[in-house]
Amino acid sequence: MTAEHLQAGSGNLPLPVLARWRAGNQAEEHGVTAIVSLRFAGLTAPVELRGCPEIVETVNEVAPGWQFEILSACAAPPFITVARLADDTLMVSRRGGPTRRLNRVNAVCELIASMGQELLRWQPHLLCLHAAAVEIGGRLVVFPNTRRSGKSTLAACLAHRGFRVFTDDYLPIETARDGRIVGRATGVQTRLRLPLPTEFSATMRAGLEAQFGERNAQYVFLKAPRPVPHGETAPIGAVVFLERSAAAAPELRPARPSDAINRLLKQNFARGMHSADVLGSLSAISQTASLHHLRYASAESAADALASTMAAYQGAPVPHYAIRARAAEGPAPISANTRADPSARYAQAAGVREILSDDQCFLADAQGIAVHRLNEGAIAIWRLLEEAMSPAEIADVIHAQFPAVPSLTALNDTVALLDELLRNRLIVCASD
Repeated sequence: MTAEHLQAGSGNLPLPVLARWRAGNQAEEHGVTAIVSLRFAGLTAPVELRGCPEIVETVNEVAPGWQFEILSACAAPPFITVARLADDTLMVSRRGGPTRRLNRVNAVCELIASMGQELLRWQPHLLCLHAAAVEIGGRLVVFPNTRRSGKSTLAACLAHRGFRVFTDDYLPIETARDGRIVGRATGVQTRLRLPLPTEFSATMRAGLEAQFGERNAQYVFLKAPRPVPHGETAPIGAVVFLERSAAAAPELRPARPSDAINRLLKQNFARGMHSADVLGSLSAISQTASLHHLRYASAESAADALASTMAAYQGAPVPHYAIRARAAEGPAPISANTRADPSARYAQAAGVREILSDDQCFLADAQGIAVHRLNEGAIAIWRLLEEAMSPAEIADVIHAQFPAVPSLTALNDTVALLDELLRNRLIVCASD
């Protein structure tokens, strides 16, 4: 097996490698398909390229911060394959996923998304959010994904002001040994949707256009002069939920911790991570980072407002979170079609992780399958289940506290909630 290593951010590919690729292209014309594999840092499985060596040059420009090797042979099966078709389009096949016919830039976009999924496969301790993240004052300001909220555009505006972009797509997150909650850079350049926003100033437009790199009709990758290397970390200092509006000036207002947990849960795609660890990490972020909603019309003015606000955190101590060990797993999962028995008694299952935030309660089952949110009424019943109780006993307590609620309504509502808690492995039957 031979391997040639590309230094991250080299800008140009080594001439011997280019010569071999060109030879491969010539061989392909005579009926032989040139096959090479790319193995990226942190990933065990490779990317396989069949007859499309120019993809290596595109990847080198689009992801200059993510080091990789070029292999002429690799025993490990690829997690994604890109193959050239007769009409010069590319067939992209993901392991266990769909096969898609794409142009070169969209094929690389698909490749980068697959690399994020593969990273989580080999490093399951990572939480991963659909989000952009920009370093301001030594800390990351995270913009969770909301459709057409402008997270990438805002990140580009902040980059134009000299701030470093860690990612504009997905953010791997981990708890450092000292308790800091940190985000990792992906090593991938910022991707913008085309055309650029019409409200951009001439200066901003000219600055971004000067950095245009690989592009097609839909997207363009910017060539940042200082790409952040893949794997570099910085503590998370703020989470900002974006909302595009016709308002004239940016409006930055506080976000509730419970709202932040709930919204970040929807952006997490680390499916292999235990739900108690997911909940613990998001709770840590909600407790140690500043939380905001940002309503804005102009990305440029929003970037100025954020830079001014977040500069206040520069030099301040970075919060540390007391890491709590996960409780031992409870009993085996209960069948999803199990229903609560009105005559039985139920209690909280062992090993459930509980996080209280504002007026909401978040629970993670011991098997690590999911996170569940309880409203105020459900929390009251959850508290009663600290000791074994029957649905009728719980309904009696509710009716005594809220006499306006009919007894039958209280009982039916209790049984419905117990059904849900039982199906989600949060309670167990405690009857003899």
